[in-house]
Order: sequence, then structure tokens, then C-alpha cells
Amino acid sequence: MTVARNLLQAEMKKSLGANPWFWASTCAGCALALLAAFLDSFIFQNTLEYALSHWDDLDSLYSVASCFAFWMPVEAHKLIPGVFVMVWPLLVVIPYAWSWSSELRSGVMAQLCSRASRRGCVCAKLVATFVSGALAMVLPLLVNLIACACFAPATEVWVSDMIYLGVTRSAPLSSLYYTAPLVFCLAWTVIAGIVAGLWASAVCALAAALRSFLRAAILSYLFLHVLAFLGSQLRGLLFTTLTREAMTLLSFDVFSVVSVRSSPGAGWALIITIVSLVVLTSALSAFRERRDLL
Repeated sequence: MTVARNLLQAEMKKSLGANPWFWASTCAGCALALLAAFLDSFIFQNTLEYALSHWDDLDSLYSVASCFAFWMPVEAHKLIPGVFVMVWPLLVVIPYAWSWSSELRSGVMAQLCSRASRRGCVCAKLVATFVSGALAMVLPLLVNLIACACFAPATEVWVSDMIYLGVTRSAPLSSLYYTAPLVFCLAWTVIAGIVAGLWASAVCALAAALRSFLRAAILSYLFLHVLAFLGSQLRGLLFTTLTREAMTLLSFDVFSVVSVRSSPGAGWALIITIVSLVVLTSALSAFRERRDLL
């Protein structure tokens, strides 16, 4: 138990402490978050001016001026939040997903396994990768929410403004968004962090099997683009034959998983992708071990 704890502490220090890749990735994500909030501050001024001029109307759009309406996962259709949605699979693997493959090539992993169990070393490595990837996602989302709260009030959003907010009934946890928006934002941040951590761990294992982090990161990222393209082509071909609910299941855009407007198909595509990466990693590892024995 003590050995496992020491291994985990050592990996956490390497992944979060003096790790320039973690801080570079996190700062890049936070820079996008602050830029998105800065641009939204101008939109807030126009929205507030409109709301004040129509304060006695039935729908004065007061709730659209809430800081929860300017949060990045809610505004994933805009430029800067859209860029964050597209690059998050890279931002979360940069901090520490390279470590396993790098230490395998340098021989550090072999030395660690000689002093402790291989399973313990691998588990500590994957946990540290999960935490670093999750933080690379969570911190920018929190920074963006705090920055939006600096210029927009933290008021509740109204379901009557659903058409302007874009968080429809089919969106995950949409009822919580209109009843307790702060709880919704915190819950969605945790979910996004878990997704990011799982993705970083899966790419880390694939990089170890391929003995190359660069190849694993590029191949996995390109695979996400291929999935999104196939989903869009299938929806285009079957547009006239399927219902709206069935069409959402064909959305294989894994990038949009961190967006509030993501469809169920994106979640299933993410699960299938991670499982596929794990199966591919196991097959490559078994092949390499067999080849080394021969």
C-alpha cells in the first residue's frame, strides 16, 4: 500500500509540479477562455442596452444577459468557444499522455517496474494522466465562468428564452440549467473533466503501445475528424427517412461532447472511440510482447 501511494505521489508531482507541458496546455486553454469572455463582454453591453430599453415588454431578454448564458459550453457555436471545442482533445493529452511512451523508450519505466509491480506503475501513470487531462479541461471552463461573472450578473436564465440560449429540452441536464444554473455549470465542468481525463488516459495507453506519443495523438485526433465526417454524411443521406431523434444518434462529432448542445450520438461515439483505443492498445501490446519473445 505504501509503495502504491509513493508511486502515485511521484507521478502526480511529475505530471502537475515541474511539468512545463501541463502549464503550457492549461495556459493555452485559459487564454482561449479569457479571450472568449473578453469578446462576450461587448455582446453583453449590447444585450443589456436592449434589455433596459424593453424592460416593460413581455420578453425583455434579461436572462440572456446572465453570465451563465455566456459560458463557453453554452456558446460552443461561436468562434473562440468553437476553437476550444475543436482543440480540447489535443490540449488534454499534451500535459502527460506522452510520459508512458517516453519512459518506455528511455528505460525509466523498466527501472520503476523492477522496484515495484508493473500493474502499480501503470495504474499510477494512468491516474496521473487522467488528473492532468481533467485539470487541463476544468480550469479553462472555471476561468471562463469566473471571467463572465465579472461583467455579467449571475442571474437565473429563463426557459422562455430557450430559443436565444440554445439549451433545448433535449440537451443533457437542461432542466437543471434553468432551475439552478450554477449547479449545472459545476456539474457540467465535472463531466467535461471526466471525459477529458478518460481521453488523455486512452491516448497515453495507445502511445505506449505505439512507442510514439506523436503518432498516437495525431492518429486519434484524425480519427475523431473521420467520425465527425461520417456522421455528417450519414445524416445527409438519411435526412428524409429518419426522425429527428434518430438523426441525433448519428451525430458522431466527439468534439462537441464538452458542449451543452451535444447530442446523444456524440456521447456514444466517444465511448466507442475510447473502447476502440483500449482494444487497439491491448492488441498492439500483445503483438509486441509476442514478437519480443520470438
